[in-house]
Amino acid sequence: MQLLLYRDESFNPNFYYHAGVDLDHCFLLCSRGGKTLFTPKLNESLARASFRGRVVVFKDPLEALSKYIKGRAVLVDEYEMTAGMAKRLRKLCRLKDASAELLRERMVKKPSEVRRIRKAVKHTKEILASLDFKAAKTELDLKKQILVAIAEKGLEPAFDPIVSADKNTSYPHYTSGKKKLGSLVLVDCGVRYEHYCSDLTRCFILDNSRKKKAQYEDLQEICHEIVDGLPSLRTGRKVAAFADRLMKKAGFPRLIHSIGHGIGLDVHELPELKQKSGDGIAGSVMAIEPAFYLKSYGMRYEEVIHFDGRKPHIL
Repeated sequence: MQLLLYRDESFNPNFYYHAGVDLDHCFLLCSRGGKTLFTPKLNESLARASFRGRVVVFKDPLEALSKYIKGRAVLVDEYEMTAGMAKRLRKLCRLKDASAELLRERMVKKPSEVRRIRKAVKHTKEILASLDFKAAKTELDLKKQILVAIAEKGLEPAFDPIVSADKNTSYPHYTSGKKKLGSLVLVDCGVRYEHYCSDLTRCFILDNSRKKKAQYEDLQEICHEIVDGLPSLRTGRKVAAFADRLMKKAGFPRLIHSIGHGIGLDVHELPELKQKSGDGIAGSVMAIEPAFYLKSYGMRYEEVIHFDGRKPHIL
């Protein structure tokens, strides 16, 4: 069965994964005969220069596609396709959603993908190490530093950076504001390097509180224990259960979010690291993020790990 993917105005990870190029308003048709890229005239030159496969230039995309898919059953990614485009395509062919299979296909990372994620992580760690807390008075000041540093590297943020101070660190997905930096600052940020993402969280204890330092060291230890245990855990549910035991042993509250997630072309992708997840973790890249959130403050520590099936590697 043929696979048809569409890239509109926004980046489509499955389109890029199969096409190897990122061109807007294009269709990719994958079949036994190879891959065909359908592009409007404005992208023709770039398509012919960068795409490995057949290029068809269209004025009307459905008219061009009709020759290939009319009356046939075609696999599509409904998650990344607009309702309007799906409606138009159904006039030509029978659509079958393959979004779940496409996500699973991307779960095991190729060496070239791991290299790109490693590079994204390296850039992010450099940015985190460069933060100037003396020059930043508020959460937004520090967020601006992060965004400027990302831009100076010629990269894009993988997501809107989270910078939270003091009580605001209690909120996992807080939106940075004008709160002045005080005793504790949490920073969660990542970049896209050649479309592949990083996701790291660090806490900065500005008042040198012994209690907070000890708690943060415990979170780091839990993260590393999870990483060391990956070869014997093997599935998302076992990772989640092991993390719960470590958090309880350390005296922390039960996690209010999963212990982590897969990462790649999307910040959050498979494998799922949840109690009911049967996803295998061998070959994947994961963000592991033990955390706790109290009423007065919270902490999170997050690393990106590649597990090749035998040994885990912190990127």
